[in-house]
Amino acid sequence: MIIVYTPEGGPEERYDVRQLRTSEATRAAGAIGLRWAQVKALLAEDDPDAMRACVWQFKAREQTGLRFGSFDPGVEDMVTRWDRREAEQLIAEGLKTPEEKPGERAEFFRVLVRNSADPAGTEALLAEMVDEDGGPKAAADPSPTSPTSD
Repeated sequence: MIIVYTPEGGPEERYDVRQLRTSEATRAAGAIGLRWAQVKALLAEDDPDAMRACVWQFKAREQTGLRFGSFDPGVEDMVTRWDRREAEQLIAEGLKTPEEKPGERAEFFRVLVRNSADPAGTEALLAEMVDEDGGPKAAADPSPTSPTSD
């Protein structure tokens, strides 16, 4: 999960939550009275407290002594985006899930691209994994087609 933080009047900053150290994840979760698993789940929902706690820990690397109460970004200054590994997993899950309505899978993939940290990279993943009809591409057979001799 990537948190994109764009402070008012400042440049966009990107933070890969997977890069947090264990101690930082513990402090981030503790700052908002949760366990790390809960924080991770809330990140997927763009929860401002979860995003704030994580970005605070990244900022504290540069600004030693930065207190949680001193870091109070605007609620619209942060958003989460899927990283490549998550996008690949979501595509695979989307391909396994039967469509209840026509076009449902295509819409899911459009939303996935829009909410990816790297939309072009996610488009490339879709091209690798999804056929023209919106289903999974057939895996190439790695076995040789010619007979082998002993």
